[in-house]
Formats: sequence, structure tokens, C-alpha cells
Amino acid sequence: MIEANIGLIAKKEDGSELVNYQNDNFPSYLHVGSVFPGASWINKPHYHEDLEFITITKGKTGYNINGEIIYLEQGDTLMVNANQVHHNFTTQQESCSYYIAILHPSLLCSSYYVQSHFVDPIIKNENIPYVLLKHNDPFSIRIFSDVENLIDAIDSELSITICFLNLFKHIFSWCRGKGMLEYKTELDSTDSSFKNMLDFIRAHYTESLTLGDIAKAGGVSKTHCNNLFKQFAGTTPMNYLNRYRVERVAYYVTNTKLSMSEIAEKTGFSGASYMTETFKKINGVSPRVYASKAK
Repeated sequence: MIEANIGLIAKKEDGSELVNYQNDNFPSYLHVGSVFPGASWINKPHYHEDLEFITITKGKTGYNINGEIIYLEQGDTLMVNANQVHHNFTTQQESCSYYIAILHPSLLCSSYYVQSHFVDPIIKNENIPYVLLKHNDPFSIRIFSDVENLIDAIDSELSITICFLNLFKHIFSWCRGKGMLEYKTELDSTDSSFKNMLDFIRAHYTESLTLGDIAKAGGVSKTHCNNLFKQFAGTTPMNYLNRYRVERVAYYVTNTKLSMSEIAEKTGFSGASYMTETFKKINGVSPRVYASKAK
């Protein structure tokens, strides 16, 4: 795990998220955590090749998956399928506690037969952007236990693999029972347009970008660009750009000795004063105060 990447979304060359695995040689991230208003990791749309499981142990929270809003409460388990644009958000003032497991599907593929007959029918099925098991679903108790076993196995890669296989077996059975594996549709171009615009912002945030630049990257009009960001990210393209720049400012002020002017230049702001004003508007404190609190 790379400590400097905690709270940040690192990117691969194809634009997908580079998950901050606990072991660089084993693709899994397991965590017992909580989310609360103002948390640095909420409201950040991203996608990755991995399957993401979240089980709510206390309270309530929400997820946005490809623009669809999903509300979760205690006892619910959500699996976000591979390569789906998603982010979590808070739904109340109190914190929400959860188990989260992010695992690469390669851990399931012991043979081509297993991959083609059991794994691909789910992870490559455009009709399954997510699997939601509500707490009152008879199957949810089994899935809750599977995720809990994964968390308990954090110190053993072999045990993680076994638990992941068991969890996925139950997910596969649930999907098959619901008839979700029997058909496919064409991929919605909306998803790829939004992903392209996200990737463009993260690759060019240091430059002077306009709404037109972002829309062009997605091959859509300015109006449609605004609508997509409101649907998928809950904000405007330019607000998302500024929030991403501020996220990078937070990294530089806590991990480097660069001056405010140098950081402003590196993060796409026109000057240190505007950078400070924007940072304070989003985080409630100036970059210098943020840095001093982080020490």
C-alpha cells in the first residue's frame, strides 16, 4: 500500500483507477471504515477493473452508479461490477460504518473454463452494473457473512482467495436465480462519454480548461456535458475540475515544500490567491492551515 495515495485516486494509462492494494503483489483491498459528511473520499466518481463490495454495519449511506442513485442501510450489501462509474455519498449527518472489499476478478480465474462460464457472464454483462442485496433478502445473511469472512482473512492471501471464491459463488447463484445471466444489451455510449471526460480532466487539469474542452473530450455538446456530470457526479464539470485541482493542492501542501505560487502553477490555478480562495471554499480552511493540521 502506498501511504501517499490514501484518499487520492491514482490512474492507470487507460484512465481507470489504480486501486491502492494492501499488498502490491496481491490485488485486494479490505477495510473496516466509516463515512461521514465532509469525508475526503466521498463524491469522487471513478471506475476500476475490480469488483467492489460494501456491507453496511451501522447507519445509512448512498452510492451513485452510472448515474443511478442507490440508498443503503444496515444489513445491505452492494457489489459494484467491474468498470462501472461510481461514487459514494452521505445521506445523513451521522456517520455510517461499513465493511469494504475491493478485489480484482483475476483472483477468481483458476482456469479458462471458470472464467468463461462463471466470471465473465457477470463482469462482462452490461445488464449487471451492480448487485444489491437488501437486508430483508433471505440471501443477504449469507452474503453479509461472506464479506465478514473476507475482512477477517486480511492477513492471509490464501484465505482471502478462498473467501472471495465463496462470496462470488453465492453472487453468481443469486444472479442466476434472478435470471440476470440470460441476456445482454449493447453498451450505453453515455458511460464511455463520461469516462472520457473524467480521464481528460485528470490528464489536463494543470491546463486552462473550458467547458467546451471537457465536452469535446466526451464527444458531446456543452449542455449534454453538464447533464452527464449532474447525473453521474452530482455537480457541474467546472466544479468537478476545481474539486480535483483542490485535491491535488492538498497533496502538494502535505507532501512537498513547494511554495503556494508553485503549487498553483502545478494544479492549474491562475494564481496563489485564487487557489487559496477556492481551496478554502471547498475545505473550509486555507491550504496552509490544512497542511499544519495534517502534520
